[in-house]
Amino acid sequence: MSKKLKILMSGGGTGGHIFPAIAIAQEIQKRFPDSQFLFIGAQNKMEMEKVPQAGFKIEGLNIAGFDRGNKLKNISLPYKVVMSLLKLKKIIK
Repeated sequence: MSKKLKILMSGGGTGGHIFPAIAIAQEIQKRFPDSQFLFIGAQNKMEMEKVPQAGFKIEGLNIAGFDRGNKLKNISLPYKVVMSLLKLKKIIK
C-alpha cells in the first residue's frame, strides 16, 4: 500500500508562472491520479482565479512584491512577509 502523493505548488503573479505550474500539476495528476495538490499564491492576483478554474485548490497569502514606484506602500511589507510565513507554516503542517 503506497502513500498518497501530496504536492504543494507555488508560482503566480503572471500567466508565465501560473500556466506552467498548472500544466505540471495536470501531468503529475495524469501519472498519479490519487495525488493531492494545493497551490499557494498571492491574494487578489491572477492565480486566485486561474488555479481553481483548472480544478485545483489554492490558498492565498497576503503578500506583495516590493513596490519601486511608491516606496511608502512598502512600510507594511515586513509585516506581510512574517504573517505569510506563519500561515504557510500552518498550511505545510
